[in-house]
Amino acid sequence: MTAEPDREARTTGQTTTQRSVILFLKTFLSLPASRSITARTLIKLFLTSMKLMPVALAAQCFGMAAIDAVMRTKPEMFELLLVWSFFGFAQLIASLAFVRSLWRDARRVERVRLWIRRWTILASCAGLLWGAAGAVIMVPLAGVQQLVAVAVIVAVTFASWPVYSCWMPSLTAFTLLSLTPMTISVAAQYGVSQAIMALVLITVTGFILYSGRRLNEMLLSSILNDDENQRLVQRLKVEVNRTEAARLKTQHESERRAQFFAAANHDLRQPLQAMGIFLEMLKRRSTPQTLPIVEQLGRTSSTISTLVEQVLEVTRMEFGRLELHPEVIWLPELMEELSHDFTAIAAEKGLRFRVKSVPAAVCTDPLLLKRALKNLITNAIRYTDKPGAEVVVGARRLGSSRVSIGVYDAGPGLTTEDKARIFETFYRGSAGKKSTSEGFGLGLSIVKRICRQLGIEFSMGSKLGRGSVFRLVLNLTEGEQVEMLERSGAPAVINSRLGGTTALLEDNPFVNEALSAKLSLWGTDVVAAPAFSEDFVKRVQASAGKTGRLVLLTDYNLGAGELTGLEASTELSSRLGMNVPTVLLTAVAGDLIEADWTQARKKGKAGRMPEVLPQILQKPADDVALNSALVRAGRNAAYWRSEEPVESNLEAAEDPGGDEGKTDGGAASEGAASSSSGTPEPNEVVRGI
Repeated sequence: MTAEPDREARTTGQTTTQRSVILFLKTFLSLPASRSITARTLIKLFLTSMKLMPVALAAQCFGMAAIDAVMRTKPEMFELLLVWSFFGFAQLIASLAFVRSLWRDARRVERVRLWIRRWTILASCAGLLWGAAGAVIMVPLAGVQQLVAVAVIVAVTFASWPVYSCWMPSLTAFTLLSLTPMTISVAAQYGVSQAIMALVLITVTGFILYSGRRLNEMLLSSILNDDENQRLVQRLKVEVNRTEAARLKTQHESERRAQFFAAANHDLRQPLQAMGIFLEMLKRRSTPQTLPIVEQLGRTSSTISTLVEQVLEVTRMEFGRLELHPEVIWLPELMEELSHDFTAIAAEKGLRFRVKSVPAAVCTDPLLLKRALKNLITNAIRYTDKPGAEVVVGARRLGSSRVSIGVYDAGPGLTTEDKARIFETFYRGSAGKKSTSEGFGLGLSIVKRICRQLGIEFSMGSKLGRGSVFRLVLNLTEGEQVEMLERSGAPAVINSRLGGTTALLEDNPFVNEALSAKLSLWGTDVVAAPAFSEDFVKRVQASAGKTGRLVLLTDYNLGAGELTGLEASTELSSRLGMNVPTVLLTAVAGDLIEADWTQARKKGKAGRMPEVLPQILQKPADDVALNSALVRAGRNAAYWRSEEPVESNLEAAEDPGGDEGKTDGGAASEGAASSSSGTPEPNEVVRGI
């Protein structure tokens, strides 16, 4: 009964040992199962490891020389040493031949199995060579010589294992065949030192196998990642090429559309023009019986021309073929032009046409804006049938930066369905379908596309039976945002007697020279400089002391490393002890300047910025706008107190204890400014735009 459990225990122990051996072989004789290894990847792994072959071969040459030196003390081992050395050199030559053949083989990927077999055989031969040396040398050697021999073989194995790690079976074969015989030979001598040495050799064997596997995984991961990166690069190149091809195709299609538009303009307008000429000739020669027919043909021809024009315009907008030419538009002038064009047309239908404007300017394409407004006004007159009703075009400000232009009619209004579809191409609302007036359902579609091209906010409101309103919301120009309470009146004219001193800061020499000449013609003493400097301050002081008043005209960006226009204004005011009115004439966007001014004041840098944002004019500004801005600034210019020299102001600014004097000076300046604004000069008769 006792023998049966013992047999079961031994069987269980044998099973555990077998499992451990199988697990060891699976671990060190196979590649990771999670990796998808291809023949090309294996070849890359081999070629990467072959770069370490010179180190391995040099170590083996050194080891053979060391073994030869140790064995010279044993004459009886000479013949065996000679045979061993012969096979050692043969193995070195075979390794060199393998590397050379592998690099030269153009079909190495297809023949990867052959190269794996050759490499495994070569690694096994190298392992047998050094294993035989370890087994044979351990027998006659003892003491220090034995320790040296063990160290040499271990060193050769350490130097060689990285090159064999490209293929785990080859590494395992080389390591076990080179170290196992020596381990057994040392352990068989039954000494304490030999036992310790055997344990060290077993540890070294395990370390080499583990390190080899880790190195194999690292190299393999690097190669796979490199392959993945190359695939991504290739995919990116394909996508770039595809995108470029699509861009070229789109460009080609755009060119074809442009050619179509040109051909359509020519081929459609030419016969319509000829038709109009022939109809005019027929009208002159027509009889009373044929005249109504000819007139009807004329109206039909005009309708066709209008339809063709609108269809081409909608198509151009749809494909983005419009060329925009933005300009500054003065709204009162625009409203006056609309009133001139439509008052008579509305009167013919028994309607009143009225415009209401505000003194404001917008920057957009004038032709497209007029086209949109004229389409809306035409629709408003067309669908307003109540005798004596009023069609109104009104503009009003929305805050400090926008203006709304609305077209109001007293028509039948729009139904819910009409509101949803009114901007569709060729759609006519219920009122349009009942009306006998001309119309193709393209007017509002064109307006919406124009607003989209110009970046104008377009909205609609309507009440059934009461009428409709269509609104366009535009941004004001920067100059208009500064002067919100400017009075409207007579048309602006150039004031040729500005008087006083105009300090000019402009880094562009051509613009500086042109502005200096223009300002001189306007009757002001000009002190010009490319940037703020001490010399500029002194010249401004000298001139303003003679003329009595001072205005600063400056660019915002005066060059790298220089003060900005806002900083120059503050610095000049500080140096002169007075508030210098400033006009910024710049190409920098006004919103960016305002953002810099606001941010600087929020960060506690108010001392470097003026208290109030100066007037901003965008380059290129016309003479009227520039002259009006200088006139407005001149109204706020403080009279110069020539009895107070600049040096005293500089000392007050630099003296920490001079706050009291500086406050008095500031009060005096403010009083002078108030006096100046209260008693304007006789030449200040210009209304600013």
